Amino acid sequence: MAPSVLAMLVAGATAVIAQQKDESAAAPEPETGIGDIVVTAQRRAESAQKVPLSITVLGADQIEREGYRSFQDYATRVPNLSFSQGGSSIGGLGQAISLRGIYGTNTTGVYLDETPLPSSVDPQVVDLERIEVLRGPQGTLYGARSMGGTVRLITRQPDVNEFSGSAHGIVSSTRHSGANGTIDGSLNIPLVADTLAIRAFAFGDYQSGVFTRIPSADAPTQYSPRDNLGASRRYGGAIAARLQLLDNAISITPRVVFQRSRTNAQPYADLVAGNFIQKRLFDLDDKGADDWNLFSLTNRYGADFGEFVSVTSQFNRDASDSENASEAISGLLGFTTPSLFRGTSRGRTFVQEFRFTSAFEGPLQVTFGAFYQKSNILTQIPQNIIDGVGDFYNYRSRNRTTEKAVYGEANLNLTDKLQLIAGLRYFRNIVSLSVSQGGVAVGSGAGTFNEVQRESGFNPKFGVKYALAPNVNLFADAAKGFRIGGANAYSENLCAADRQTLGISADAARSYRSDSVWSYEAGIKSSFFNNRLVVNATGFHVNWSNIQQSVALACGFSIDQNGGRAHSDGFELEVQASPTKGLTLGTGVGYTDARITDPGALAIVTAGARIQQVPRWNLTASADYRFAIGTVPLTFHGDVSHVGSSLSRSNLLTGRIRPAYDLANLRLGADFERFNLTFFIENVFDKIPNLADVPPLALEDPNRPRIAAGRPRTMGIDMRAKF
Repeated sequence: MAPSVLAMLVAGATAVIAQQKDESAAAPEPETGIGDIVVTAQRRAESAQKVPLSITVLGADQIEREGYRSFQDYATRVPNLSFSQGGSSIGGLGQAISLRGIYGTNTTGVYLDETPLPSSVDPQVVDLERIEVLRGPQGTLYGARSMGGTVRLITRQPDVNEFSGSAHGIVSSTRHSGANGTIDGSLNIPLVADTLAIRAFAFGDYQSGVFTRIPSADAPTQYSPRDNLGASRRYGGAIAARLQLLDNAISITPRVVFQRSRTNAQPYADLVAGNFIQKRLFDLDDKGADDWNLFSLTNRYGADFGEFVSVTSQFNRDASDSENASEAISGLLGFTTPSLFRGTSRGRTFVQEFRFTSAFEGPLQVTFGAFYQKSNILTQIPQNIIDGVGDFYNYRSRNRTTEKAVYGEANLNLTDKLQLIAGLRYFRNIVSLSVSQGGVAVGSGAGTFNEVQRESGFNPKFGVKYALAPNVNLFADAAKGFRIGGANAYSENLCAADRQTLGISADAARSYRSDSVWSYEAGIKSSFFNNRLVVNATGFHVNWSNIQQSVALACGFSIDQNGGRAHSDGFELEVQASPTKGLTLGTGVGYTDARITDPGALAIVTAGARIQQVPRWNLTASADYRFAIGTVPLTFHGDVSHVGSSLSRSNLLTGRIRPAYDLANLRLGADFERFNLTFFIENVFDKIPNLADVPPLALEDPNRPRIAAGRPRTMGIDMRAKF
């Protein structure tokens, strides 16, 4: 960051501090103890320490204090949560989340309030009340895409009584790059006291690019270098209204959320994560975009005996990406030629859910619901015309999925200490797939492939909770989860020999079936010394059947196949302590040993092979200290995270190692009643993590795998005002 910019920011901050001193004649007394957070993980409001499952909760204070803006900011702070960018060839769709070693597309559910979203969606972290990460299958209450667990983003709701708002800005500079900026704000306006309010937020975010493109040694033309590549812009917002009637017995909440994302070039490193130079034959414009809108309507009716909820939503998403494939295509054709592949995805998803959650006076509480989802996703790679060759490759697929389910869960208190839990979800799914491809690369494999899959079944859950002491709860459960199957598109002309070598028939290569897990876990949730020490621990064992695994063919294409069975064993440990006034310490430990136990008839991988993209260990530790210098209240925050090594098979069957990495962040802020000013350093030691080699839109150049990488060290100032 330029010295003049820093000087202006510091001068402005000094002026604000001077004005705020009158409001802070005496610094506030630091708090003691760990605050409890109310969650709705089980579709009813209850203390996180009372919920009988392994859950990490990031509250609004922590979100603001640690400066989260996107998924990657908080992902490494959650035990046994891992992620990669290897989920799709279209960049905006690439994020894949794993919980407890259950890796792959659609293994982890993502919810924005009551609405399910694709796990690749990354909403900007703005105006959130909390983030809940539920580990283990949540198939009973959350359905097919929660096989490994569920991530829930809970937003602040319109308040019908209190006017409030906030303004937030960040200015920073990234090593190997340039200046970044973020601005957002929220506003809550009661229109009719106790009856009607609206709440809105908006944001804009710019992250500078870290890559520079230069001509390769054999480039036909020595074009001028281009820097700031991989830069991204995001903007969006939301507006919601809340109407309360009949003494708050009825609430109606319509909401619109939208987000737009743009990247000016492919943000991937060549060969290794820390390489910021992209050597290319041609300087081609490989931009990307990801736009989505969410329209939802939530209706609630509360009675003495429980609450009825209806949630209706429509999610629309349009993503596009482009890839400079000149090196791979030139190598394949035997002569140098420019080649820019483009890919688009258009998704439309409608969801309707009805739910009843009881509030009975007796020992029995129940939750019943019905769920319907219909999605239509069109993915296309248009013709890629090459001089002297014609259309090299084109692809089009349409996936129509209809999901119907009914579910119920019951909690029975046998005594004031012992609770039994049982749940069941019945589902019926229909998947209609149509895939067509053509071009020189496909040759005789050109044509259209259609398939319809129908599945139905049950997802049961059984659990028990025992209050060993007022602040010590034991729990255990067994639960089933699943995800639906799908289809593949690849060049049969190019890949037939590679497919046959692996023992995969042409029919089998076109599609893959659903897979499922049975999970068994036991844990403890405890607090001591007037809530100054909180210790939560869970151990688990997961059996995974018909596992969907990505198979990288030597021809350059990848397909998904069912690969036999696997298991995942491990534990989570989370400890928070407040040993003295103003000081809070936290640590989280996650261990996962996820391996193939039976490769199945196809023998895609060997028995004992690790599940890809899953590290054995991830560790995190943090310290927060509130103190004062004179009348100026200050807050220090520091955190470190360790993510162990993992294996990526996105493009290579034998896999590529993703090295372990460590990240550290520091923040020092001045806190006033309505204003906060924080100086921060992200990625203090400038470690560049490897977030997986990315599947290509075209063919991977075997001499140049593309690596999704984390950002270098970033320093800046974070300013927040509330009113």
